[in-house]
Amino acid sequence: MYIRSNNKPDIIIIGAGIIGLSIAYNLLEIDPKLSITLLEKEKLLGIGSTGKCTGSISYQLSSPLQRRLSLLSRDFFRNFDAVFDTPSWYWEKGHLLLADNEGLLKDLQSISVQADADNIPMNLMNQEELQREFPYLHRDRFLGGAFCSWDAYADPYAVLAALYSVVRRKGVGVYFEHEVRKIIIDGDTIKGVETRQGVFQSPLVVNAAGPHAAQLAEMSGLTLKIQPYRRQVYVCTNPKDVPKASPTIMDLSSGFYLHQETSGKTVLLGGTDKYTWPGLQETVDKSVAEDFFMTTMEIIPSTLDIKWLRTYTGLCELTPDFHPIVGEASGLKGMFFANGFSGHGFMHAPAIGRILADLILKGSTDQIDASLLHPDRFLKENP
Repeated sequence: MYIRSNNKPDIIIIGAGIIGLSIAYNLLEIDPKLSITLLEKEKLLGIGSTGKCTGSISYQLSSPLQRRLSLLSRDFFRNFDAVFDTPSWYWEKGHLLLADNEGLLKDLQSISVQADADNIPMNLMNQEELQREFPYLHRDRFLGGAFCSWDAYADPYAVLAALYSVVRRKGVGVYFEHEVRKIIIDGDTIKGVETRQGVFQSPLVVNAAGPHAAQLAEMSGLTLKIQPYRRQVYVCTNPKDVPKASPTIMDLSSGFYLHQETSGKTVLLGGTDKYTWPGLQETVDKSVAEDFFMTTMEIIPSTLDIKWLRTYTGLCELTPDFHPIVGEASGLKGMFFANGFSGHGFMHAPAIGRILADLILKGSTDQIDASLLHPDRFLKENP
């Protein structure tokens, strides 16, 4: 296997999705002289998980760590159009979280107190307010809910394409159809990677491989506590009584969500398949469609008359605590992780890019307590 003479970069990033590109962008913001190579197994930009996500940006999160990552990413999305001179279609249309039992209602109340401490505008709503403001919801099903006006949408592909364009202009080499087949190690130090097209040498390698992260880690003898799960998305016509510019609807009990596309003509539905088996298969399972649409009618009765246009699947990689794994591998110098975003990869990519860039170039970050993200936190489970 030959070594590509023009590819001995300072840093190799495996995965050219939103996480990999955000890391490259932030590294160059700190040190514009860095040479960076991104290796992507797919043929084109946006074919992986980023291109299949709904583009949701949320602050109503039960985890203080997740809320912190959302807050750290906020300015990136709000200032995106001016910084990149291209639209991201960012839209603060809000998210409505729904609770159909007392336990979930108490959870929302607890999150509201924490959100208030973070200066996040989260408003609790009782049953009467829900019925008045959102008459298309199933009457009497929900005891209450919560709405946050900061919760937003941005176009995942538009953001991805802009980051790609910027890092390419800054000299980053992005190689599609370059699947990493081997991690090259000398003792306890990373030396590079091997692809079918050749060897890329570098003392720093970042695993930003999304749902394939655990498999990639195994090549270097490391274990990542990450499992990929299939998530099915139904593209449908907009329910007749759900007005244009409605907030994203999320039922906390079933997991169901309704995300209205910018045009107001179609919606993305999904979320009830949260108990599927782990795996990398992205095939559509039509056998669960009947149960899914029965659930939608229990939440928004007018979905009885919507038209089911198509279905697609994506992969969501989960960690045991639903928090990402970010940092350098213990025992393997130069191997860094940015994985396991549990469905929040798009909205937290700006923060993760900055945090990992700090850790790589400075050895620490003032953005967050990085120990909360380090992979070694799971070692405590198996002393």
